[in-house]
Amino acid sequence: MESSHPLPPDVPQTDGDHGRPSYSEDGVDLTLIRWMLSLTPVERLKVLQQHNQAIARLRDANPNL
Repeated sequence: MESSHPLPPDVPQTDGDHGRPSYSEDGVDLTLIRWMLSLTPVERLKVLQQHNQAIARLRDANPNL
């Protein structure tokens, strides 16, 4: 399947020494999915809460957006 958004040439196609693909055929970053799945549920929640707090800070800093 040909991706409508090809990856830039400097993006690694495989996951280091593991030989697993870094991206799916449609451009999804599989390394981020693997990383999130390697965390415990509590660790995942903490990461998501930190992202949520960062978004809230950005919104507070840019109220006109």
